[in-house]
Amino acid sequence: MQTNSFTIKVGGHVTLLFSIQSNSDNLDEQGSRGAGICIDKGVEVKTTAKKGNGKVTVCSDEKNLSARLYNLVIEQTSKQFEAVNEYNWEFEIKSDLPFGQGFGCSASGALSAVICILRIIDETDSLFQNALTIAHRVERIMSGGLGDVTALGVGGVELRLEPGLPFSPNKGLILGWSAEFPMLLCWVNDEERHTSEYIDNENWKMKISSAGEQCISKLNKKKWNEDRWGDLLEQSKLFSENSGMLFDSNRNNIINILEDILNELNISSFWDVRLCMLGTSAILLPRHLEKYNKKDLEKVLKKLKGLKLTGCIAHLNSNPLLI
Repeated sequence: MQTNSFTIKVGGHVTLLFSIQSNSDNLDEQGSRGAGICIDKGVEVKTTAKKGNGKVTVCSDEKNLSARLYNLVIEQTSKQFEAVNEYNWEFEIKSDLPFGQGFGCSASGALSAVICILRIIDETDSLFQNALTIAHRVERIMSGGLGDVTALGVGGVELRLEPGLPFSPNKGLILGWSAEFPMLLCWVNDEERHTSEYIDNENWKMKISSAGEQCISKLNKKKWNEDRWGDLLEQSKLFSENSGMLFDSNRNNIINILEDILNELNISSFWDVRLCMLGTSAILLPRHLEKYNKKDLEKVLKKLKGLKLTGCIAHLNSNPLLI
């Protein structure tokens, strides 16, 4: 062990559209097809190891954080690296964003924790692949994010064409491109939802997957690059409507509030509002990547403060893992 403590922050992820692919008995093959955006806001985990027997302690002031996730991180990592069981582990967790609001915080936290552990026990060969594999399995055991972990592995604006891990013998396939642009994340306090409420519900699963597959087939017709930005905005809007997600859990209210603000500020021709899947949250994105004013987002943020909404400005993250 080179050090007994390590800290890393992994950015989060916003899913804009998806279909559920969770029927396989193999966790590595489960996931989703879909598209989304990796963001610079995320979860920081400070991990400390002391000689012991694998005991886990989680320290955090974050609401809706699951201590079970970090116990599963140790359980799954120790299956591959027995040295993990020789220590007690403490995780101190800080997040830029709320858990349970569609920002990929569970995936971000799991990846941060796994990377820290592997650094501490000096198992850095194939670090990228091992971190993604273990965090993905933890997420699937938790019935959490279907594609957040693999999306964070590619970064930028991603298109997930095949579910699961993108390493042999699995057939996961994910594409990504990157650009410089800001966005605004917005959420309703105390209205968090867990992904399992939807992906474990057969009715929702059918509606979401049907809508998602239609959108993905459109996005997969041309090369995935910056030129597809307008297509992604169009298909993500159609997905929120056709899946029924727009009209569930007061999500339509947050869209209407943000659109009213854009109209009031006379900037609606430059910005589009989209739902974050699967929280009571939304993301404000530039309609054209080469034509926006970042100061617009600061004006919107000021308006939110009196409307029982919370928000922050974020940026696209082309390399969330930095390992």
